[in-house]
Amino acid sequence: MRFIQKIIRLINYRPSPHIIAIILAAITIFLLGGGIYDVTLKPRSVIPYSSGFIFLYPSLHEQILNESIAIMIVYALGAAGLILIYRSTRYMRNPDQASLLIKIGAALLILTFIVIEAALYLWKLGLAF
Repeated sequence: MRFIQKIIRLINYRPSPHIIAIILAAITIFLLGGGIYDVTLKPRSVIPYSSGFIFLYPSLHEQILNESIAIMIVYALGAAGLILIYRSTRYMRNPDQASLLIKIGAALLILTFIVIEAALYLWKLGLAF
């Protein structure tokens, strides 16, 4: 009897919308950051080179584990910036706090854009701005 009640309770469990949003954002960041590539091909984290080590592979069609982890962190910062901008709308009565949240969120978004573009053009493609 207890076993059936536990199964019924498990089936009827409804997680919080915030938890669902966090899980979906984490899955999206994992997929966009190259998580499937990392899991299936198991790339090295560092490649030895004659003058040291290579932490960023200079090819567009391959990546090192460190690159994908760094890009996932940068994507998470961008998502945090978007969340801060969205949350600033809750502080209409306190414009100082709302503008602070918008400024921090915009700074995180700009930082994310700059880091991703620099990684793509400077390291991966070898092009200068």
